[in-house]
Amino acid sequence: MLSFAQQRLWFLDRLRPGRPDHNVPTGVRLRGRLDRGALVLALTEVVRRHEVLRGRVVVIDDSPYQVTEPVETFVPTMTDLAHLPAAQAQERAQELMAADAATPFDLAAAPMLRARLIRVADDDHLLLLVFHHIAFDGWSLSVLWQELSTAYRAAAAGRPVVLAELPIQYADFADWQRGCQSGAALRAQLAYWRDRLAGQSPPAFPTDRPRPALWSGRGDQVEIEVPAELADRTRALGRTHEVTPFMTLLAAFQVLIARYSGEHDVPVGTPISGRTRIEVEPLIGFFVNTLVLRPDLSGDPSFAEVLGRVRRCAVDAYAHQDVPFERLVEEVRPERDLGQHPLFTVMFQLDEPSALPAGLPGLEVSALRIPQTIVKFDVEVSMTDRGDHFTGVVRYAADLFAHDTMRQLAQDYRSVLDHLVSSPEQPISAWEPPLGRRVSRSGPAARPDAGPGEQSAAPSTETELLVLDIWAEVLGAAPESVHDDFFALGGHSLLASKVMSRLSRALDLELPVALLFYHPTVTELADAVDAALLQDLGGAVSEASPLPAGEGRQS
Repeated sequence: MLSFAQQRLWFLDRLRPGRPDHNVPTGVRLRGRLDRGALVLALTEVVRRHEVLRGRVVVIDDSPYQVTEPVETFVPTMTDLAHLPAAQAQERAQELMAADAATPFDLAAAPMLRARLIRVADDDHLLLLVFHHIAFDGWSLSVLWQELSTAYRAAAAGRPVVLAELPIQYADFADWQRGCQSGAALRAQLAYWRDRLAGQSPPAFPTDRPRPALWSGRGDQVEIEVPAELADRTRALGRTHEVTPFMTLLAAFQVLIARYSGEHDVPVGTPISGRTRIEVEPLIGFFVNTLVLRPDLSGDPSFAEVLGRVRRCAVDAYAHQDVPFERLVEEVRPERDLGQHPLFTVMFQLDEPSALPAGLPGLEVSALRIPQTIVKFDVEVSMTDRGDHFTGVVRYAADLFAHDTMRQLAQDYRSVLDHLVSSPEQPISAWEPPLGRRVSRSGPAARPDAGPGEQSAAPSTETELLVLDIWAEVLGAAPESVHDDFFALGGHSLLASKVMSRLSRALDLELPVALLFYHPTVTELADAVDAALLQDLGGAVSEASPLPAGEGRQS
């Protein structure tokens, strides 16, 4: 079986096929005398060592499984641009890297990694690696570069390129995780999150444009700079109140959201490594989990009080981090909306600087800058601890925000951080956001409900009967009415995928999983399926209901 996190990405890929939303590009510039053959051998050895990189997803009995293919499926692309003038070679290299980073993966085909080595000049090479997130996370990057460096040094020196075998593989972790998701400990953790997230809805973060019904994923970014002097005061305040730099920076950002929106309930998502056992630390794979941090900012507290609330909230969340986010969404059952995330619309994280390959003989290594053009949330703030100062990037949904607005947000964040750190005993209302910030919550119109007695509860067509039977089989109980909502009955993403797979087989027609999200009742889904059957004669099944184009709500 896949891990819970992998299963979610597989489902999202089925919901919106052919998109690069979960591509993870990374790369380095290598200046000096590069042994290209040694580099290819080193890369191949890393792929051989980590089975998850050469896996693919197959569907058996409507459930996804990962199978491993031979290492020969990994074939790096070699591109030589040294014959071009220097400026033209650099321009062409950027075009190739952008295209590679934006090319979707087929999860049914191995490997989950693409590599391109570009020769710009005899002593200048660019190595671009693009992973699918289903097989790779931030921690994996350090593992990758460390192993690549070790293998390259051996190959360049003419020694055998063999890394020690791993005692376990990612698939072993996935099996272990599945086996742990039961018992009293899990029930206690789920109960904590049910209570913590009860009645939650994303804050009314002010947007420049109405929220579209479908999430496109189109994004842009601006940079944040927290200079050394302010960073020093931020750290000092954190030490005084026994909070980490992450908690201090997060608290300031949540105050900013609260002041922008006029609300005190400001849930923010944050990723954690998910590597709670030492055995998985040397593995490449997708271990990241997501926590929802929802401190109470009501009562106009001082920033010192906010720090305490954020600290308690974060510590409690870390203590209950074993619940996979996917299980959490199934448990909380938020309202489905393909236009936004179900539990939060803002992501915040603080990281160390990214690792690089080290100790490559005769080579100077630097990171490639690869702009991210896809976003999964309204706003994604990624801060980096540079030691003496902090830097950051604010990635944002271009459908919702103007670039000038996000530049202002970056400036406001630095302003509110400075104010709060300088006057931690003042109430948070003492910092005023710029004039002109207004809340816009426009979105897709609500579906009208018929009054009592206006609709029949019994199935009236063969398609409704078919849908009803499949729902009963998948959910374990038959709906009482053709107007019951699939997700209100306990349906979730994996069950939705099973429903649509069985419908597709029964009708010999490829039906998109998104159809059930747009038409969540028996009668609505049956009508949509009937329309798809008619349109199939013209090969236009996809036009029966528009497919979402981005991350949207996860489930």
